[in-house]
This record gives sequence, C-alpha cells and structure tokens, in this order.
Amino acid sequence: MNVRIARKDDLEQIKNIWKYCFNDPDGFFNYYFQNKYKEENTLVVENEEEIISSLQMNQYKIVLNNKVYDTSYIVGVSTLAQARGKGSMRILMSEALRELYRRNQLISILMPIDYRLYRPYGYEHCYDQLEYLIQIETLGNFKISGEFKKAKIEDVDALIDIYNFSMKDKNGFTVRDKYYFENLFKEIECENGHIYLHKSEEFDGYMIYFLLEDKIFVREIFYKNIQTLKSFLKFIYNHNTQFKNVSITTPIDDKIKCIISNLKDIEIKIKPFMMGRIINFEEFIKTLDLDKINCNLKLKIEDNFIDENNKTFNIDICNGKVQINKTDKEYDIKIDINTLSQLAFSYSTTKEAVFLGKICYKDTKYLDMLEDIFNIKVNYINEYV
Repeated sequence: MNVRIARKDDLEQIKNIWKYCFNDPDGFFNYYFQNKYKEENTLVVENEEEIISSLQMNQYKIVLNNKVYDTSYIVGVSTLAQARGKGSMRILMSEALRELYRRNQLISILMPIDYRLYRPYGYEHCYDQLEYLIQIETLGNFKISGEFKKAKIEDVDALIDIYNFSMKDKNGFTVRDKYYFENLFKEIECENGHIYLHKSEEFDGYMIYFLLEDKIFVREIFYKNIQTLKSFLKFIYNHNTQFKNVSITTPIDDKIKCIISNLKDIEIKIKPFMMGRIINFEEFIKTLDLDKINCNLKLKIEDNFIDENNKTFNIDICNGKVQINKTDKEYDIKIDINTLSQLAFSYSTTKEAVFLGKICYKDTKYLDMLEDIFNIKVNYINEYV
C-alpha cells in the first residue's frame, strides 16, 4: 500500500469512497465537493493503483488562547469495505500527522464518529456543546422585541459582527470572515436550512435552523442581549402548528437555561463535539502568553506518531520569554500527547489530569508550574466539515 497527496484524476474514486461510507444527501455531497474539497489537502492510500482509503485536511483558522493558528480539520476518513481491517487507516492517519508537521501547523482538530478510533493517534476530546430538547409550547410566554429578516449574502458584515461579539469570551473558535459566511450560506442552502437575523436598533442576533420531519433543529443561535434571545425563542414558538419539539445546540455557557420558567419542562444534554491534538509542541509553547510566569520544568511527552514531540523538553520561562530544548535529564513531569492536548486546548486542568492518573510527577511544585502555563477556558466550535 502507498500513501500520497491526491491528484486531479483521483477525484471520482474519492467521491465513490465518500458516497459509500457516508451516504450523504446529494445536495450536501455536491456542495462539499464543489466548495470544500481540494486535492492538495487530501491524502489517499492506494493498493495496486486502486484508491482504497482517503481523508481531507480542511483548512481553518482557530483562535486558541487569544492566538490565531492555521489548523487542519481532519474530515472524510474513509475506507472501502473490502480494505477494512488491513491497516490502511493507520497508514493514512500516520501520514496525515507527518504532513501536518511538515506544513508547520501546530495543532489539529477532528470530529470523531467514534472516539476509540482516534485516541490512539493522539487526538483527545476538547470541545462540548449544550443540547436543549424543548417542547415548543414551553416557549409560548416569551415576547418578540424586534424584527426578523431572512439573511442574505449582503448581510455578511452583520453576521460577522454578531459572531465576533458572541466569541469574545470563548476559546478555540474558528475565525469567520466574508469568505467563510459565503460558503456557509451555500452549505445551509444545500441542506434546506435557514438563517435569520434579528434587529432592534441594530442587527443583534442570528439563528441557523432546519425544519426536520419531527422537530426544528437549531444549529446556531447567537445574540447580543437577553431580549434578542427571548425574541428568538418566541420565533421558534410561532412554529407550534408545524412542530411540537425543538432541539437547540449552543456553547456550554449559554443562557437559555437561565430564562426557562420551569427547567423540569426541558432536557439539557452535554454533547461531546470535537477532538484536538498538538502537532508541534516545541513551537506551540513559544506562542503562549506567559508574561507573568517564571519557571523551569523538564517535561517528558509520550507521542507514538510524531517523533519530534516524543522527547523530554527542558522548558525555561522567564518573564514571558520561553527557552525550550530537548534534554536527556530525568523528567519532572511525564504526560502523554492526548492529555497534553487537552491542557493546551484549555479544556481540562492539571488537577483533573492528576486525579485521572494521567500525569506522573516528581513533586507537586511542578504541577503548579504546569497549571500556570495552561488555564481552563470555555471552548466552542461548530464546524461540521
């Protein structure tokens, strides 16, 4: 088996693998390959000139710990039925990690169909969402305080403004510019979805939703103030003759739960959403804001797929200046790349990792140093491909 970057003449084979593995509606399938797919960001495994496995490394910019990173979002990991169980996924994922390192990307994200498939490659759970399941009649007491408008391409500046306002206290989110929203309009349209803006004195909220067979599915709902949120909930209620239920996905710190009169009337779930991974630890730590930190720490990282991470690093931080080099000396802390990725994405704390038995350490003072470097935040991301 051979692994390589895709060529133009591979497209039909890659499409056939995708169709077999994901069974997407034609509208979304056509949207994806017309707007998202790029052969230069696609890896394939071939066996005797037949492509048997592929994945895409879709490009995003994400804001992590107030820094913008070019990031590959691994999607479309797929293998033909007759080739499964023969090691092609391991070949594919191993090469993907090497390719991301060669491209000087420091982190990567992935939405898993099964966490067990990707943890062996160093990806770990880093993002949650809230999912509200609500009977629409529950929303009848809210009132509309502004006006609604079906969003169009020319409204992109308002959408960007609302999104940026909503992300100002979030972490790990994608940068959304005009090009992003132009693509998003195509994606939502191909799945028969809707984007509506709310306006009081200015545009102060938007909602993306889909009318499914048995319910309304709200994919995103962002708002600058609580009155706008209440308006959107009444907007949903006004579909009560069509639907009895609504499912709403939101950031983990969303405020819907704060304004429902009886929380016993709704169901709230924590929905695991996305995995993350450090690709280049040595360069990643140099990007962090560590102005108030002074420490010296020998950190041993276990990474089975990126040799450059699989080292003991001597990390010296003095007034925000980081010096890092590899060392043969005994470690102060030992950690695997999965746990380190959760810390780096600010999803979990050092104390949690210790409680779970995921960190070996020589002295608690070194745990305090690690806690100073990585701080927990509210992570949010909502990209599907």
